[in-house]
Amino acid sequence: MPTLTFNASRHTVIDRRKNQYLCFPDVVKTADGRLIVAYNEYDQHVGTRRKLLLKTSADNGKTWGKAEYMDMARSHCPRLTHLHNDELILSDDCGPAFRRSTDNGTTWEVHTPPGIQHGLLDRIIDLDNDILLTTGHAHRGSFPHPAIRQASTEQMVYRSENRGQTWKPLSVLAHHRNLVLCEASMTRLADGRLIAIMRENSFVYEPMYLCISENDGGLWSDPIPSPLIGHRPTMGLIPDGRLLVTYRNVGPDAGTSAWLGTLDELTSDFKVHARATSPDNPILTPDGLHVRNKAGEDSVVRYALRPLTDPRSATATLEAEVRVDMAGRNGCGLRLGAWWRLYPDKIVPDVENAEPIAIEPGRFNTIRLDYENGVVTLAINNEKRAAIAVGNDHADTRPILFGAPASFEDNEVDCTWKRVHLETREPVYQRTHEWEWTAQDGLPDQWVRDHILELKNDRHAASPDFGYSGWITLDDGTFFCVYHHGGGDEKGYTPMESAHVLGTHFSLDDFK
Repeated sequence: MPTLTFNASRHTVIDRRKNQYLCFPDVVKTADGRLIVAYNEYDQHVGTRRKLLLKTSADNGKTWGKAEYMDMARSHCPRLTHLHNDELILSDDCGPAFRRSTDNGTTWEVHTPPGIQHGLLDRIIDLDNDILLTTGHAHRGSFPHPAIRQASTEQMVYRSENRGQTWKPLSVLAHHRNLVLCEASMTRLADGRLIAIMRENSFVYEPMYLCISENDGGLWSDPIPSPLIGHRPTMGLIPDGRLLVTYRNVGPDAGTSAWLGTLDELTSDFKVHARATSPDNPILTPDGLHVRNKAGEDSVVRYALRPLTDPRSATATLEAEVRVDMAGRNGCGLRLGAWWRLYPDKIVPDVENAEPIAIEPGRFNTIRLDYENGVVTLAINNEKRAAIAVGNDHADTRPILFGAPASFEDNEVDCTWKRVHLETREPVYQRTHEWEWTAQDGLPDQWVRDHILELKNDRHAASPDFGYSGWITLDDGTFFCVYHHGGGDEKGYTPMESAHVLGTHFSLDDFK
């Protein structure tokens, strides 16, 4: 994918200080042309100290003034909105609380909005005629059921008919047993429809999901899978009518990313994501996709395929034609229900007391895995060879991948993938997903490489430490995105304790 990671001229450090966890920013452009960024100063990711700060730029984000501490006891994930009447609203998760400014952010009036009971509020949608909408989420119940490892979420839409003085619940945007749908970002299209894209938080490579409303948020469609895997999206329209989304990319290769396209493209279903960072590994050869790397973390090659949403009723078939010439401890593998580690002469399922299953070395073998009702069956060259039991209602059963079993190390391997086929069937959702790939099709993750712009890679950081973002369109048609960044490969980084606030300039040309 195109990346701005190493283009230092595009990045501006908005705030970075030792022993401060600076995070969760948003940005707005005022009527007089200034940029204001709101963000948090914590002591760590789950902060015991949570301050709200503002900074201002008079040169489109190139330089920033001194941080101004706002008079709030606590703060979390501020959002900024520029309303049609040039009023600015800063919403905050703690309280929740609103701050209003009618003088381009010079002064702010504090307001606690009655009626809002959900958190992680979105930017506000201004429907005119004094009507405003926003949305927030909450976890319902304290028991983390195993399919999602946490309590389920409820994403609620709120409506105000007096420009935010009071609010009432309008509709449940999404509530799902096996999808942790949260952190929604809403946008109003030119035809009046509302769309909302949501984080999915099961950590099984489920994509973000989209819902559509044709009556100003009163009713919403069922969740529609998007092609993006991410957290805390920020979505909006750009001047040519297309949608822009910035988000924390939590695919196999993590960082802060941006996507640009149409609604049809955003509802085009799951796309394969990968971690394959070396320009010469893997390579396409006449025999297939050749992966050759040592055990270090810089050559990991793995592909995330469409996961199972509800393994209680879903069935799946994963089949690959592959030759393994050399493999270290982890080597390479297929994951359906569990990892099936592949070696030149055997397959070893990653379950307790598993016995190796012999395969013929030096040739391409067709490996087929079938899942149904908590059982995965292995066939080699059309001969059934093994079966293992897995949880039929557990998050560990849901991910489907091929390539490196370990994310960062011990994946030494020399192998060639000729063909991979996946079919998942989800009768509860009346959905079938089928993906067929051969080496003649190009790289398995070619769609992502062609359509997603990486603003800043952060693959070595813990996922909470980067990627909450906000963006605005500048007067010249380019974009400015603010986000927090851990810098996981930098000296002094400590997971869950290190983050700073960056800004990145990008343009339509960067997506090419």
